[in-house]
Amino acid sequence: MPVMESLIKLFNELEIQLLVLLSFTLQLFLFFAGNLRRSSSNSLLRLSLWAAYLGADLAAVYALGYLSRHEQTQQLAFFWAPFLLIHLGGQDTITAFAMEDNNLWLRHLLNLVTQVNLALYVFWKSIGRHNVELLISGIFAFVAGIIKYGERTWSLKCGSLTNLESSDAYHYRKRLPEGIGSDAGFVRAALQSMPSVIDVLSERSLLDVPTDLVDTIDDCDQMIGMVRLQLGMIYDDLYTKALELRTRNGVILRCISQASVIIAFALFYASDKERYKKADIAITYSLFVGCFFLELCSMFIPMMSPWTWAWLKVQKCDGLAKLSWFIFCCDTGYPKIKQRWPNLIGQYNLHSWLTDSDLQPKTYSKRIMILFRKLFVDFFGVGKKKIFWLSKILDIEYVDVDSMIVEFVGKEVRLLLYEFPIDQPQEWRHIGLLLKNIQKGFVRDFGQGIIAMHHATETFLRKYAASHSDMEANATRAEVPSGLMDVCRKLSKYMIYLLVTQPSILPLSISAAATLDQFQEPKVLGEITGIVDELCQLDPSKETLEELARMWTRLLLYAAGKSRAAMHAVQLSRGGELITFAWLLMAHCAMGDSHVRRIELTNTDTTLARDVRLRKTYAFLVPQDED
Repeated sequence: MPVMESLIKLFNELEIQLLVLLSFTLQLFLFFAGNLRRSSSNSLLRLSLWAAYLGADLAAVYALGYLSRHEQTQQLAFFWAPFLLIHLGGQDTITAFAMEDNNLWLRHLLNLVTQVNLALYVFWKSIGRHNVELLISGIFAFVAGIIKYGERTWSLKCGSLTNLESSDAYHYRKRLPEGIGSDAGFVRAALQSMPSVIDVLSERSLLDVPTDLVDTIDDCDQMIGMVRLQLGMIYDDLYTKALELRTRNGVILRCISQASVIIAFALFYASDKERYKKADIAITYSLFVGCFFLELCSMFIPMMSPWTWAWLKVQKCDGLAKLSWFIFCCDTGYPKIKQRWPNLIGQYNLHSWLTDSDLQPKTYSKRIMILFRKLFVDFFGVGKKKIFWLSKILDIEYVDVDSMIVEFVGKEVRLLLYEFPIDQPQEWRHIGLLLKNIQKGFVRDFGQGIIAMHHATETFLRKYAASHSDMEANATRAEVPSGLMDVCRKLSKYMIYLLVTQPSILPLSISAAATLDQFQEPKVLGEITGIVDELCQLDPSKETLEELARMWTRLLLYAAGKSRAAMHAVQLSRGGELITFAWLLMAHCAMGDSHVRRIELTNTDTTLARDVRLRKTYAFLVPQDED
């Protein structure tokens, strides 16, 4: 007991010091780890950032509350209040954790007023107990803290959906450099079309086809690169302070904030500190050094932006423009060579769950899932559907988006752009009859159609490749191209992944939960054996696999065209999705429900749009029976 009492007493004496150091440590972690999630779907990273994001605010607010309740006569603790405001201002790499933070910016504004008043109260209580140099130093630190906290609140407001919907994208209408080519020209084209991208993100209906973008689509690689770059810029504007720091007022306030910290440090260094504890003085110096370090690192973040490079280029600051371009190209989130939007795609094999066919799991999570399945289902007799939620957690995996998948998406968007919905049905020589037989099922329930085709695709591919590891061995066989098989399998599993984990992004007729429950009944699986048999009777030639890959790509594009922009804004904070990339690529071509060319699933509905400016495009044009 004496040992425990001593520890409790020591903790009580050092509580405020530990809280301040914890707050600073969390800010360091958020600064360096905050930018990683832009291209990562790692659950552990996301959980760590979520805990740090909430914990940083909690630690700073609790520390301010502690200071307001305790007398600090002989300590420097009162001087730490403005640093806690600086910490509450957040880091440039992660202003918002999710779109909900942006939409609730008024709540953050209320917190700003409350915490600033509380910090001022803490400071006011210490007037008369400390020397003038220290108090003036604290005032300058307060200026920096209020500005930093205000920056965060303003950035949250700028990233809210309400602000995007009411804005006219004037922040993106910048003067851009002329007469540049190669990669620099590619970046200029991306910046030039950003106002249209913001209109798309705001869900403003665009009934006029942007002629410059239609011309750009002729270079498919350039368009794909532009979309990837723009997704990165959208992420920055929604979840960091990038948009606020591109304004003149934002730059001026940031300069004032940095100058205030420097003045505060100089005054603190010159003040008499003999009466204070050495530990408190060391902590205060650590807070100053940490603030300088983070501010110095923050100066490089705007230099990574293509907007900074373009502005410097227009201002004829060639030396700084070259430096900005160098830093810009070193940032793995932006360069054309290292594009990472999308980077990974989720995979879920519903076929294995329904048929218990995954007998050789490759990951630890899948091995654990099989163990749970045997334990609960076989031993305890628990219904298989009751542990499906566990499968959604453990059986999800993420794989790289290879270039072939992105090329398929770009190619199919281009084909749909120039495809006419009348008189010339798209030829599906190998799987056309299958598409004709299942099109009514897709129209009736898109989710059921995805599951049925996923089950058929997996059965078809497994017939000629027993496992994914055998694909490389079969690569020499011309009749089974491993690359096309990989595309088919990845897209099939990805659409099921969206159905299982992100159903709100798909155009479903009934709830995904009801659809998934229905397909776990053995009799329902038996009803789709006809589709499986019909597909398995096809020759696994290169042409068949190409049409199958195109089919899955068009299902993805149809779902992307029917999706809402708000859902894609949310997905960017989670590492991004392939469907988001497809959605923005289609928007550049005026395709989707908010644009001039609407996408329907099949040509069974031959009614024309009422608005003569609208044109229908069909994901699957198959010959119809003649009356």
